[in-house]
This record gives sequence, C-alpha cells and structure tokens, in this order.
Amino acid sequence: MEYISIIKDDVNLSNSHKYLRIPHPRTGQPQLYLPNGESSVMEVIKLNGSQRRSWLIGDNTIDAGNMLIHYPIDPLFLVIPIITALSSTTNGQSFQPLSDLISTASSLPTFSLPEPFTQPTKPGQPSGSGYNRDIEIMLKLKVVKRVFKACCEKKVIPTIPTSSSSSTSSTKQVYYRPSTQIAINHLKKKIEHFSRPEQFEKFDHLVRGLGRDGLLGDEHEELRRLARTQAAIEHLSQWLSREISAQLTESYDFTPLSTHLKNRTAASIAASQVPSSASGKENAQKGTKRKAPATSKGVEALKKVNTNNMAKLTNFFKPKEGKKQ
Repeated sequence: MEYISIIKDDVNLSNSHKYLRIPHPRTGQPQLYLPNGESSVMEVIKLNGSQRRSWLIGDNTIDAGNMLIHYPIDPLFLVIPIITALSSTTNGQSFQPLSDLISTASSLPTFSLPEPFTQPTKPGQPSGSGYNRDIEIMLKLKVVKRVFKACCEKKVIPTIPTSSSSSTSSTKQVYYRPSTQIAINHLKKKIEHFSRPEQFEKFDHLVRGLGRDGLLGDEHEELRRLARTQAAIEHLSQWLSREISAQLTESYDFTPLSTHLKNRTAASIAASQVPSSASGKENAQKGTKRKAPATSKGVEALKKVNTNNMAKLTNFFKPKEGKKQ
C-alpha cells in the first residue's frame, strides 16, 4: 500500500529512520512515532480518504489514497505515562539508577503490545507480557531522556574509590525516583505558557469559545483568564490520560467561571420562554371564566339559513327493503 508522507523539511531523509510503536499517551492504543535524530520526536497519524486519489508531486503522479502526517510532539506527553506507571510499582517508589528504571519501564504490562511488536522475555511466554524494546529506544533518546530525568526526584550519592584504585578523587552515583507530582508541575508550566493571550489568540476556535461564553468584554478579565486556563487543559488533554487530566483540573479553582456559565445559561433559558399575559393570570386566580372566542362570519351566516323544508340526513341512510320471493 502506498502512502503520501508529509514531513518537516529539517528531517534528514538521507539517514535511516526507524518508526517506534508505542501506546498512545491518552488511549493506550498502538501509535507510530518517528525520532528525528536526538533532537525531537514526531507523532504519525494516518488520514484515510473515502476514495483513492492521485497526488501530483513535481512531474510525478502518485496514485495513493492514504496520507501520513508527521508533526512534532512534546516528549513530556510521552514520558508522563511512563512516570505514572513506574510510580505505581514497588520498584518505582525507591531511588534507582536510570538504566534500571528504563529496563523496568520497557517490561511493564502497561506498555506491552501484541507480537511481533513485543518480544517475549522467555520462550513460551504469552504475548502482551514481553519486553517492549521501542520504549527502551525512546527513553535513550537524548531529548526524551532529559525530560524523563526532569520528572524524577534525584539523589546524588558520592562513592569512595577502592584501595586498589589509583585515582583518589571520589565519583558520584545518581539515582532517580519517578514523581507524578513533578510531571504535573511541568504540565502546569506548559498550561501557563499556552494560556497567555499572545499564545492563546493564535487559535481562532478557542477565541470564539470565549465570545460564546460572553467573556470578551473588559469587565471579565479574571474570568477570561480562568477560561483560557480551562481551554488550555482541554486542548492538551488529547495527549493525557483521564487520571492526569482530572488531577490537573482539580489543581485549579474554576468556581467563579462555573458560576458565571450557570448564570448565563439560566438567563438565556428565561429569555427564551414566552411570557403569559397578566390579565390571564389574574382571571385564573379569581376563578372567572374566559369569554368564548368570537365566531367567524361564515358560521354566523349559516345560523340564519332556514332549514325547515330541508330533508334530514337520516332520510338518506334508511335500510334497504328485502327482496320479493
């Protein structure tokens, strides 16, 4: 099957690139990622056309109906599920060398994929419980490793050289412990940057949301700030699990914004209702009967027709007489 790939110009296509198949941060379903050297990671999505189409690229015509779009993704979104999974394990609650954490993360059932994407650690071991080597490859990328370390608590322990060692200088051993709270703090910094007016206004659909909620006036500065923060969380939640999104939302106080939106909804409902006449309410309270509505001119004219010499309708529906024998 042929694909049309859309990829950034700074990717050196002369070098070989290996796609990594890793569970998506939000859904957990297998997702393709393409490392761009050591500097960035790109997420890959496939767009399927309802019908095959031809693409004109230069002087060439390619008959392909599918398109692969590569776009950069923040490594923080890829690291957070690993930090969360390691924090829930017994080994992840203690300080360990970075190599041990990478090995543990690669063998967690959370990141296991069906064969051949996951290699069983032992012969005869069922699929889905093996070693996901793509997790290990991703965590060893320089850009991802830096973010992974930033989401961990760090402890540096000096080691004393042995007597047989010729060097007298002491070396240091660094140990790491994954921390979900540190990862959430990094997310909050990202949300703070995203919710700034100069960044937020780059997304027209988010600005229209503020207008729909009546928050574009100068008198709603604080509510508008809360709305931008809430919209930033919802926007970034497409790469976050439900648990992380919930923890992130609970770390902010959106009570004033919720009250404003409820009052606005109630006001719009009240304005859409048709008011009844005051006189009708008073008559209903007094128990007086309403006057009968005026009849039409046609009905009044029929009332004056003389029907004395007219045959009754029952004359037309007499039973038939029996046949003579």
